[in-house]
Amino acid sequence: MCARPVLLPLCLSLSQILSAQVVNIEGRRFMNDTVPWAGIVDLRFNITENTQRSMAFGLAGAVQHVRGRHRYFLVNDVATSRVESNAFLNTGFQHLRYGYAWLERWTGEAFIQTQYNKPLRLDLRTTWGAGPRLRVVNEEDLRVHLGTTVMLEYERVTSGPSFVHGRSSSYAAATLRFNALVSLTTVAYYQPKLFDASDHRIALEAGLMLALSSRYTVESRLNLLRDTGQPEGVPGFTYTWNNRFGIRF
Repeated sequence: MCARPVLLPLCLSLSQILSAQVVNIEGRRFMNDTVPWAGIVDLRFNITENTQRSMAFGLAGAVQHVRGRHRYFLVNDVATSRVESNAFLNTGFQHLRYGYAWLERWTGEAFIQTQYNKPLRLDLRTTWGAGPRLRVVNEEDLRVHLGTTVMLEYERVTSGPSFVHGRSSSYAAATLRFNALVSLTTVAYYQPKLFDASDHRIALEAGLMLALSSRYTVESRLNLLRDTGQPEGVPGFTYTWNNRFGIRF
């Protein structure tokens, strides 16, 4: 059995506003799917002080197991933040995905996901979904994937109602490797409510990674989210920007 080295980034966040409600699984996938097991552990912590002092820290990890045409993928991410003496506000998600490579370029996938985001008044969202994934380009320096799923969501917001509805999710993901040191990953999501496109989410994430050496990396990520169905008092547009220093083991 061959194991992929684990990546342990110690993340120094220069600016982090609200965490987006669209979970970017594409940005967490493993590029190497030829080894049976692969894993990543991610630790982050930052303190910001201007007119107020804020603290945030989190723990994330991902594990992938490949056996023939079958792929199992598990992601877990939890974080907490605090401004001055206010209460800690938690965010997090857990995502389990199964994929079956039934043709050279096509993969069928199914997943279940739980998510919560206290700053955005999301107490709980549980999602079940399935759909196809197409590998458009698979070159050494460029990879492009397209995919779509149909999802069933149960959602409960703070001091608000609970409801169940259907939603579709379509995405385009690309990773461009400029050279051995620099790579760029971009992902775009469009998630309209079934039979009501006026209720939709649009998310875009871009991440630029610089390899300082074979063990050390620096990465900057920007995530933009436009959600027309946010609870009252929550802005329809939110973003996250963070910068990371990584150590590879």
